[in-house]
Amino acid sequence: MSEKTGSSPQSSTFSIQGEENQPQRKGLGVVTASVFIVGAICGSGVLAVPQAIVNIGYIGPIVLVACGLISSYTGSILGRCWTLLRARYPEYEHERITDPYPTIAHRAGGKVAEIATRVCIDVTLFGGATVFLLLIAGNISNLIANLGDKQFSLCYLLLIVTGVLTPFTWLGTPKDFWQAGVVAACTSVIASFFVFGSLMTAIPDLPNPQHAATQWSLFFSAFGTILFSFGGASCFPTIQVDMKQPNKFPVSVVIGISTVLAVYLLVGLTGFFVLGDDMEPNVLDALPPGWMSYTVNILVTSHLLMAFLIVSNPVSQEIEGFFKIPDKFGVKRILVRTSLSGMAMFVGLTVPHFDIILSLLGGSTIALTNFIFPPLFYLLLSRQRTPSAAHGPLPSYIQSSIETTSDSTSLHPQPHVQSREEDPAQPSWMQVDLELHIKVILIEIILIGIVGGVSSTYFSFASLVNGDSGFTVPCYVNVSVGL
Repeated sequence: MSEKTGSSPQSSTFSIQGEENQPQRKGLGVVTASVFIVGAICGSGVLAVPQAIVNIGYIGPIVLVACGLISSYTGSILGRCWTLLRARYPEYEHERITDPYPTIAHRAGGKVAEIATRVCIDVTLFGGATVFLLLIAGNISNLIANLGDKQFSLCYLLLIVTGVLTPFTWLGTPKDFWQAGVVAACTSVIASFFVFGSLMTAIPDLPNPQHAATQWSLFFSAFGTILFSFGGASCFPTIQVDMKQPNKFPVSVVIGISTVLAVYLLVGLTGFFVLGDDMEPNVLDALPPGWMSYTVNILVTSHLLMAFLIVSNPVSQEIEGFFKIPDKFGVKRILVRTSLSGMAMFVGLTVPHFDIILSLLGGSTIALTNFIFPPLFYLLLSRQRTPSAAHGPLPSYIQSSIETTSDSTSLHPQPHVQSREEDPAQPSWMQVDLELHIKVILIEIILIGIVGGVSSTYFSFASLVNGDSGFTVPCYVNVSVGL
């Protein structure tokens, strides 16, 4: 990313190094933040990416790498957006910001952009939490069946899992349960090596893998699954807000998503070349029985338990911010977060198949929050050369200046609205000058996100309507679902 210094004395170059000399505050470090990124997005991908690569065909690994690189870039751009806002609006340094992503959207594109972003984030994270609940219940059900040769309904397990996890959702923000991020990241990485080992040891007992011709419907549905597997941008700003040095967040994004991509390639390539068309939507169902598959099950389930806490937290914070619930443990927090867990459980009981939710979310809301919104908002913020061009209230230091000017008039004070760039003694307004090739890259990413997202959503809906998705009745109609 290349930025140039503006020529106006009121402007200054946006630099990621702008906070080097400021005192360190409490919060997450660069490595811990990257661990949270791995923990938030890696678990479901380890299970679903192998099937997605099989459905896409031989170019599957290329599509996976491309999505990973773009996600890393757009995640870094999103981090730069928040760093830029903190430089332009000093009040963000001290206020409790429970919804940083919608705040970026509002400052960049106004109220419509904010509302669209809120809807996408809430649907994405809520859907992700539902997917995690379904995967946890399904994995436990499979483990019980394999170890004890007994069947236990996924529907009942979904109720039990939600009841166990709900009290842990009452914790505050990511910095209050950073251990969950560490556990989630470590278990998913270790599990990928066990998946690799389990498949490699099974090669002598497996026939030569078959690879059917790629169908467009399967291709775009799988593309949606891959998009979902990198869909962590919705909670990225929430992690960034909790960092000691939020301006370092792009570094955390690169480290985190690079780790996730390496894990996906390990399990995805192995599954593609070893099992081929015999792969299942959940890779655990395709592993040969044995201690290695049981270990993978336990590790991935542990990851999903922690990831559920991470992805459900931003939605909880936003709801609490909307209702002005204090940032402390109390009855109101318990009610909000318990209700949210209950709603996720109800959706899981209604649609007890995680792969359907993955494809639909990946092609719609995640395409927007991961691929389209970050470059779009960064372009819009870069066009705001002065405070008067920005959306939302004036920065706090300009508001104070206006109030002081109005109060100082004598006898008949007249309200004097000071120009937003009138006083050179006030803090400077950060500007970003993007070179042409950077603008072209950002626009290309937006177009890729639009075309890929629309196509994936269309084919996912089509498979659901046509009955090709394997959709079954809800749990409250037939509790034996999953048996």
